[in-house]
Amino acid sequence: MGFTIHKVLMLGSLSSIAVSNGFLFAQTTGMIKTLQRNDDGLNLTERDIQWITSTITMTHFLGSALATFTDNMGRRWPLIIFSVAIAMQWIILYKAQNIYHFMLSRVIAGIAFGARYCLNILITPEYTSPKTRAFFLNIITSVSPAIGTGLGHYLGNLFHWRTVALIAMFPTLFGIILPYFCAESPHWLASKGRFEECEQSFRKIHGNSLKSQTELQYLIKMEKCKLRLAEFTSTRTSKAKLYLALKKKYFWNLILMSFFIILYIVVTGKAVFTILATNILEDMTGTPNTVLQNILVDIFILVGTSLSCILVRKMTLRNVLFSTGYTANAVLVILSACLYFGAGVENLRWVNVSLLAVYFIIIEAGPSPVLEALLGEIFPLGIKVYCMFLVGVMISTFLSLALILFPISAKAIGYSGTFLLNAIIMTTSLVFIKLKLPETKGRTLQEIEAFFKTNIFDIDEALSDERKNMLL
Repeated sequence: MGFTIHKVLMLGSLSSIAVSNGFLFAQTTGMIKTLQRNDDGLNLTERDIQWITSTITMTHFLGSALATFTDNMGRRWPLIIFSVAIAMQWIILYKAQNIYHFMLSRVIAGIAFGARYCLNILITPEYTSPKTRAFFLNIITSVSPAIGTGLGHYLGNLFHWRTVALIAMFPTLFGIILPYFCAESPHWLASKGRFEECEQSFRKIHGNSLKSQTELQYLIKMEKCKLRLAEFTSTRTSKAKLYLALKKKYFWNLILMSFFIILYIVVTGKAVFTILATNILEDMTGTPNTVLQNILVDIFILVGTSLSCILVRKMTLRNVLFSTGYTANAVLVILSACLYFGAGVENLRWVNVSLLAVYFIIIEAGPSPVLEALLGEIFPLGIKVYCMFLVGVMISTFLSLALILFPISAKAIGYSGTFLLNAIIMTTSLVFIKLKLPETKGRTLQEIEAFFKTNIFDIDEALSDERKNMLL
């Protein structure tokens, strides 16, 4: 399916937002080291620094809650509003002189990051075709944040953290400007019964090919059926639909699967490493000069995310997920063994860092991008923003716990024990996901919704008199 200016603008906007999100966490790495050394004379306590480190993830869920406004406002304006908030927090952080300034910046950052993260996952599938959806979700949820993370770490080693905060304004500005010129999401318009506008927007984004017109017809056909059912059952509002979904088995199956997806993503340690990279590498190598190792690991992560773009185009999502997922677990177990049995061995330090790099390549080549992409596909259109709020709560909770517990675990059982424990949790999560997850590659969002509600992909059969009541 060809590109249109509206598709390019929205995907460019979402990519710049993802780069900005990666930058947000990576900038914290250099800032923490400077604050710990008290180079700026701010005299912050260790507890103050811990609050600065963890507040973004602790307030993530508030952003997920505010992202539900997209149900009434559409997809474009929330992106603009929360990107403006990110720009404001960079300015506050640049001027920060005490803990209150830092905390204000981090609270705004956490809320805006949580909203933009959920919106990126939610919006990307609505602006892409079934054939390219997994690829572009991969670009926006993995490749772009990896670029932001790598740049944040690299620039953090070259410049003062205040200067890096100013540099971070540039990708933020794209997230403010570009969405204004984009067409509104046709899926959101259809869910609101605005079918004429939906048709116009869909054609602006996807063109007029026979395949895109067929997808448009099924989108409108399914949403019209759901609206008629909603009127008959007095569940026209999104909150009424959510209340009805709470009584449905499919909803809780999706939430349980989301629980294990998010648990896996968090336990991989990618977010923890993004924030605590310098500290982790110092402990693993026994040297304070970790700039080169840090840059190399970031490069390997970017290599992994780029490799995933090839894999998701050549293989089914299930094959990518489980082949790379179990391989990554095996590498993590080997790394754990090397750290345990080779403690204090000088020659093993670079081996350990290399194993960590290989681990992140594999994680970013398969499990991480595939699972984040699935979060944007599996939830029904009518209640998707509320489901993403629940996802945001889980992400915020798990990330906060990970940042708090990772240093404690590393001290108690060492990095070897921590990595082994992570591998066990990741394997358990993969087993559950394998039992519940269908193959979604090449399927429209309507087909995926129909499957989870009726256990069939065929839209026409799902809309038959025998099954259509299951679509609510």
